[in-house]
Amino acid sequence: MLERRNRRQRYLMVTLVIVCVLLVTVYSRESDNGLFHRMQRFFMDVISPLQKGVSKVLSPVRNGVGFLVDLGRARGERDRLREEVKNLEERIHELEEIRRENDALRRMIAVKEEYPELEFLVVDVIGTNPDVWEQTIIIDAGYSDGLREYMAVLSEDGSLVGRIILCTSQSSVVQLITDDSSAVGAKLQRNAEIGVLRGEGGGKVHLELLNLDADVKTGDVVVTSGMGGTCPAGIPIGVITEIGEKQADLSVGIIIEPRANLTRLDKVMVVVSPPPTTVPGVAEGGKNL
Repeated sequence: MLERRNRRQRYLMVTLVIVCVLLVTVYSRESDNGLFHRMQRFFMDVISPLQKGVSKVLSPVRNGVGFLVDLGRARGERDRLREEVKNLEERIHELEEIRRENDALRRMIAVKEEYPELEFLVVDVIGTNPDVWEQTIIIDAGYSDGLREYMAVLSEDGSLVGRIILCTSQSSVVQLITDDSSAVGAKLQRNAEIGVLRGEGGGKVHLELLNLDADVKTGDVVVTSGMGGTCPAGIPIGVITEIGEKQADLSVGIIIEPRANLTRLDKVMVVVSPPPTTVPGVAEGGKNL
């Protein structure tokens, strides 16, 4: 039974092949007006309107499907571009940080070349005092790194920041020149008139000259005098921005704008050699020199 069915299927397949070959042969050999060509044109005329109608009906569906596909691709592209932008922004931040570090290193190298007689230790600032009236910072080096109290501390560009007032094994506290307990020997760079630079708290400093009749002008540069043995002489401090009237006690209020940006210290330079030669003396009013 199964064999008979298979035989019939083979006969049918052979017959269909022969018929197809005959039809193709006849179609290819007859003229354009032959029977098969006319039948082809007839069925095309009948089916074409149906195809157009179906195409119009399905067109919104095709467009909708295409829109959804394109939307999915657009969202994927958007997510990819967002990720690329994020990576580029992170890279820009990294490059900007590297640029700032390189600029800082170049400035510190220039400072070392300007003061070949001094030896510096570059350290990171790791903290600040939250009390607005106590102007101090904390650095990540201490006794174990060769630091000691009263060593001078400079900014990246070689400006005076302050001096160490407390050392531990691994860290130190630096008193800024703006602290109201700070007093540093200073002088005018233009004519070497000497005085004392005092902090006022709140980011301000003023200069008290020993010669009340000294020739002093706004714009004059103030540097360390070296008096007291804690800060080397000639370190830039700042510029005179205001000169007040002579007071009843004959003092003159001379306001200094520090050259160092004391609110944005990232790295500082500690003068480790020569070391401080003396403990700061006590000036009038109980402030250290």
